[in-house]
Amino acid sequence: MADYDGSNFWTSSATEIDGSKQNAIAISIDDRAATRQAIVSALARKGYRLIERSAWHAKPPRGVMRESHWDYQDIVIHHAGRSYSCGVPSIEEIQRVQTEDMGRNPPFDDAGYHYAVSCQGEVYEARDIRFLGEHVAGSNSGKIGIVFLSDLVEAGEAYEQEYSRLSIFDKFKNFRGIITDWAIFKHDKPTTVQIQAATALCEILKDFFNISRLGGHREYQKLATNTGRACPGNLGMDIVKLLRSRLSLSAPGK
Repeated sequence: MADYDGSNFWTSSATEIDGSKQNAIAISIDDRAATRQAIVSALARKGYRLIERSAWHAKPPRGVMRESHWDYQDIVIHHAGRSYSCGVPSIEEIQRVQTEDMGRNPPFDDAGYHYAVSCQGEVYEARDIRFLGEHVAGSNSGKIGIVFLSDLVEAGEAYEQEYSRLSIFDKFKNFRGIITDWAIFKHDKPTTVQIQAATALCEILKDFFNISRLGGHREYQKLATNTGRACPGNLGMDIVKLLRSRLSLSAPGK
């Protein structure tokens, strides 16, 4: 087992390897750090610098992190939410993602997602890929979480996906959220560079792991708990469908 060095990273004596699934599978379970570094290098070869946790001043994780079973088969696409905007510096947005996730009740151990993609086409390391994510309630095993640092939901989506099936009493309790949902006047349109960066990241993850499915948060949450979610928004679902087509991946549950 590699050792935690106290600066948000694990240290390893493993040397860098070529970016391919064959090489990744050949790495021993105690050398996952080499796979993480190889993903960083593969992104660089595609022209993307992974902005690592130390570069965006990530907080240390809360307590002992749960290691992933390293059986990633799914990529789950999220959007950060309606309070996020392409107009805010992306480093501030990824910092806010971590702060909000670790401030939940109950709190997450770290940022829930493994990677984040900004409107400017930057790729951030959120949670270290070696750790189990916290981005699909009740069903995180085998799933890599990628969040778009933008708001991709349209007016009325939250009501349609989350509130419409509630009782009158529960709708009253969620009245503020329903009104806010219908009062959306603007959202972020996915940018070309954002989609290109997400495509490159997913291609690389597919090379390193046995990824067979890709979907939106709402699709996975429906399967896991039969509850509705607006995330990643209708605009985010357009990206999901595009990525599935480009990468020849199946929808969740197939």
